[in-house]
Amino acid sequence: MARQAMPVQTGDVIDYKNSGEELIAVGSIVPMGNFCGVAEVDIAPGDTGAVCIVGVWEVDSVSSAVFTVGLPIYWDAANTRATNSATGNTPLGMCVAPKASGGTKARVKIGMWFPPAATVTTGS
Repeated sequence: MARQAMPVQTGDVIDYKNSGEELIAVGSIVPMGNFCGVAEVDIAPGDTGAVCIVGVWEVDSVSSAVFTVGLPIYWDAANTRATNSATGNTPLGMCVAPKASGGTKARVKIGMWFPPAATVTTGS
């Protein structure tokens, strides 16, 4: 009988090593290259902990921005807020609930990768 291939993880939650000098608190957005996850536990510097990379999360956002459903949302790590500006920020996911100007929370479906705006092409 042939051996069946098995994944090492389901991919909903991954092991993440905190290579920084600050504690990553449970619930924090964790930027990782071209996407983000959400810390499921506190992760001390040098330790490894669980980071979720799927689901809809409510996150802090810039209050001046208007978000519409389907809009790509980015993580501004310097200000620890979701934004609709790609410049200098990490892709977070897609907006799944409208947010009016003045709102401070956004609902974002993480785990949806999209290319940076500069590389989007159309046609063949």
